[in-house]
Amino acid sequence: MSKGIRIILFVILGLILIGGGILATFTLINRFRQAQTPPTPEELIVKTDVVVVTRDMSLGDTITNGDVDITSIPIELAPRTAIENTADVIGKIIKTDLVQGEMVLLHNLADPTNNINDLSFILSDEHVLMAFPAADLMSRESMVKRGDIVDIFATFEQEVQAVGEIDETTGEQKEPEVRTFTVDSMQKVGITALILEVISEDEQPSLVESGGESEASSIDSRIRAYLLALNPRDALILKHLKDTDAIFDIVLRAPTSTVQFDLTPVTEQYIIEYFGLEILP
Repeated sequence: MSKGIRIILFVILGLILIGGGILATFTLINRFRQAQTPPTPEELIVKTDVVVVTRDMSLGDTITNGDVDITSIPIELAPRTAIENTADVIGKIIKTDLVQGEMVLLHNLADPTNNINDLSFILSDEHVLMAFPAADLMSRESMVKRGDIVDIFATFEQEVQAVGEIDETTGEQKEPEVRTFTVDSMQKVGITALILEVISEDEQPSLVESGGESEASSIDSRIRAYLLALNPRDALILKHLKDTDAIFDIVLRAPTSTVQFDLTPVTEQYIIEYFGLEILP
């Protein structure tokens, strides 16, 4: 190898070493600067996973896989009762209304696997659970299920005073008379649960609480009563009507119905006027 070629090789090697040294120097300087730079506020935030609902849900609903998801939030915003795993909420029933994106907390849930499906725990603080007899035709035909929205019609007799009406014979105030009224006593009532009478193969009836799905198709069952979540005033009204031998009929609403009907109580006089019966020959 000639002397000139050696010199060229030494020059190239020297340039490579110098370049490597410069690169190493810049790398060390950058690492030093990064070490000295304070972290951004985002980098300082510690997050945790929590379970949230993916849709609006109502008291008494059962959580399914599609109803919940996992999201990350700053750990200081997560309550102690926040749930981190969706498996811990699937199949549970909620004890309050939840809006889309709201965290599912431990005290929001009831366990439906214990006695009577935790029915007492799915009530809000303002409601009581009332057993209501299922004696109407809709009930006998098993057309009402858990979760249905219904109105409760009632027909009853009530003694009323005809204010200002004078008896033409005696000239005195008319005596109170018993009149029959038909009213929409309760509107938009949700069926919380059913009490079924199951007829087994040995024909011995037994009572069971149903979550709304029909029992095994091989056995016969009849609806004995409904469990209704009501405010105490409405429960007292229904009890009074029931105790005074009112005749009840249940009518189904559309599942999405929120209409409050403005209905006039129906009486004998109402029917006469409505159908024009007073002008018949």
